Amino acid sequence: MDFNQLHYFIITAETEHLTLAAEKLALSQSALSRSIQNLEKELGLLLFDRDGRGIQLNQFGKQFYQDALKLTEILASSKKEIQTLLDPDSGLITLGFTHTLGFSFVPQLLKSFRKLYPKNRFHFHESRTNELLEKIQSGELEIGLAVTKPQDPVFSSFPVATEKMIVLFSKKHALAQKKFFNLSDLINETFFHFNKGTPTREIIDQFLQQNNLIPHFSIDGLEIASILGLVEANLGIAIVPESVARSLTNICTYPLPLERTIFAIHKRQGFLSSASKRFLYFLHKS
Repeated sequence: MDFNQLHYFIITAETEHLTLAAEKLALSQSALSRSIQNLEKELGLLLFDRDGRGIQLNQFGKQFYQDALKLTEILASSKKEIQTLLDPDSGLITLGFTHTLGFSFVPQLLKSFRKLYPKNRFHFHESRTNELLEKIQSGELEIGLAVTKPQDPVFSSFPVATEKMIVLFSKKHALAQKKFFNLSDLINETFFHFNKGTPTREIIDQFLQQNNLIPHFSIDGLEIASILGLVEANLGIAIVPESVARSLTNICTYPLPLERTIFAIHKRQGFLSSASKRFLYFLHKS
């Protein structure tokens, strides 16, 4: 059973006349008869009562006519929705990103994109890098933004931006009273850290080791919102991406000679809608 068969049946049911229906459908009467007969064979019942003078819907045909109308309406609506999704000007873009990118980087990026393409729709997913890659690989997400360059050849990626890392502490902290301080001053502070093994945490750990800055006391396994809240409450300090601190008012920052790179990631052989391809082009340019 296909869309054409349903359409042919509906027209025939509404006319109850093979010759007239064939004319409306621009088909030969024999081709239309075969289509109706094949449909009846597939359903395992007759839809029309036939006599020498014509055809007439029987009780099964009347019921199937109502169902056929619903089915064609659903198919037409689905086709229209798919065409909308494929339209680069109004299509859906499924975008995932890691937690620290949601504070400022992604909103500012999308704000710039919206100025150029205001009609596109987005579906967002925020998660850790491993989950993000899994969803891209499975096709649940088309594009991801993360602080990692995947080594698996199933992925394609390119750098979108670099972002400075900073030391973050409360305005009430003793360090806020200093015009200058050495990195060695940080050793005695309580550090709030991201989860071990995450890309941003690895960047921070490498920097601390290279500069012999092993904190005497640190608390691991925190998400960015908790880190910011604890630092703002003057319970310790943290090293975070510069963008996450832009909206905070009770915070002081100190720049570090440290950066992280943000990558756009997509499946190398996966399907990409026209809208998503244009978004990737936008990321390339930005």
